[in-house]
Amino acid sequence: MCVLGALAGCASAPSGPPVDAPSLVVGDRWQYRVTDNLRRGATSLLDVEVTAVAGTTAQLRFRYADDFARTQWVNQVDGRGGLSSGVLGRPIERPFDPPVQLLAFPLAPGKTWRQVINTFRTDLDLDGQILIYGKVDGQAPASAPAGTYEAIYVYRVVQLDDDEFWRTRTTRRDAIWYAAEVKAPLREAREAEYTEMDGPDSATIRTESRVFELVSFRPGPL
Repeated sequence: MCVLGALAGCASAPSGPPVDAPSLVVGDRWQYRVTDNLRRGATSLLDVEVTAVAGTTAQLRFRYADDFARTQWVNQVDGRGGLSSGVLGRPIERPFDPPVQLLAFPLAPGKTWRQVINTFRTDLDLDGQILIYGKVDGQAPASAPAGTYEAIYVYRVVQLDDDEFWRTRTTRRDAIWYAAEVKAPLREAREAEYTEMDGPDSATIRTESRVFELVSFRPGPL
C-alpha cells in the first residue's frame, strides 16, 4: 500500500466528511495523461466522455491513444461506483452481475469493502471470479496537471479472472486520489502482476505499472 501511496504521503491524510457519488451528465469529459513505467515512461492520452445518462446509470466512452495504436470502448456505470458492463482486465466489453464495485460511494474515511463476482470465461469455457478489496483513507489536497483539488485517497486491490493452469490470476493494486470537484479520480497509480506456476523456474511477471493524471475536465451542460 505504501509503495503506491508514497506518491501522496500514504495514509497520513487528515479525515474529512464522506464523498458522495458524482452526478454525471452528458458531456462531462476528462482527459488523462498516462505514464507507462514498463515502457520507460512512455506517455499516452486517455479521453473519457459521458455519452448517455438514464436514471442513475451513465454510459462512458473511453478513447485511448499512444504511439502505436488507438482503441475505444464503452463502460456502463451505476450511481454507486459500480461497473455494470465494459472492460476490466481482458480487452473485451462484457456485462458484470452484480456490478464490479470499483468505488463504493459514499467514500468515508476508514470505510472498507470486499466483493466476489462470479464470471464465465467464454475463451476457456470455464467459470471464474473477480475479487475486489477497497479501503478509504483521509482527505488532503492533491495535484495533477489539471490543478490542485481536495481529494480522498482510496487503496484498491483487483484480482482478475484470468488465471490458467500455468499461472495465477492477475493482481492489480491501485492508489486513487478521487476529487469530488472533478467527479473522477484526479490521479491513479496502478501496479499489476501474476506468478507463473510451471516449476522451479517460475517467476512473477509485471503486467502494468501506469500512472493516470488528470489533464483537463470539462463539465457537461446542466
